[in-house]
Amino acid sequence: MSLIEWQSLFEDVFESYPDKWALRCVYRHDSSQNRRLQNKRVMDRTGYARFHCPKCSNGWASAKAKITLYYPNYDEPIGTVLLRFYGQKCKKCDGRKLSFADPEFEVDWINLTLEKLYESIGCCFYGKQRPEKPKKDYNKVINIEGPHESKLCEACQLGRCDQMPRNKKNKT
Repeated sequence: MSLIEWQSLFEDVFESYPDKWALRCVYRHDSSQNRRLQNKRVMDRTGYARFHCPKCSNGWASAKAKITLYYPNYDEPIGTVLLRFYGQKCKKCDGRKLSFADPEFEVDWINLTLEKLYESIGCCFYGKQRPEKPKKDYNKVINIEGPHESKLCEACQLGRCDQMPRNKKNKT
């Protein structure tokens, strides 16, 4: 889904808050913006997405696609959420310093992610109670095994990937 589609879903989810909220994109090459994000609240999400290489016709899927949503701290003006996509490089192009392909998530996953963000912002800024978490079914097996190539994963390269060993992840 494009950023415009993300923004449309975001507006639908956030319309009931008394303040106007907007979703903006963080661009991977904007170093000044990336530095300013270090003091924001963060929601990291990993899920299944499709990728399409911007250089060739190759497409692939990954259950380890990653985004980060940045939202204000208590002492900052409210109203803006920043979305950062973490891309993957094409294996067919051999990851040769080519641009990253951004993930394309399913609408249901995006809505669930935005609803979780809505709950977090409601607790932080509007005094809402956090909904009770459903009990996890620990007998349910979810297999998302598969190859993970760090050299092709932008989140790995930036220390944000769930697949990295805990002691190598950046703390932000």
